[in-house]
Amino acid sequence: MNWINEVEFEDLLEKDAQLVYQHCGIETLVSLWQNLPGITIYLSEKNLFEIKKRYVRKHFNKDDAAWNAKSLAVKLKVSERFVYEALESTDEKDDRQGKLI
Repeated sequence: MNWINEVEFEDLLEKDAQLVYQHCGIETLVSLWQNLPGITIYLSEKNLFEIKKRYVRKHFNKDDAAWNAKSLAVKLKVSERFVYEALESTDEKDDRQGKLI
């Protein structure tokens, strides 16, 4: 879809397409059009939080816990409490809801 760069198109973008274009660029927007046409996508931060927890567990330095917790919190844009809670958790998925059915 290289042809898209040969015309003005910004004024034709609506809602989600405009949002993706503004925050991610034309390459990402074109990739979504090509690979996931007509698909509605919701990106929950839950997955990102789990990835951050795993990062904390991998990179936490017990020798300098207080400084390291602050450093990780700043780097991941989370609270220090989040860092300490991540250290207490595991990678196992919570399967409680699936057992109710």
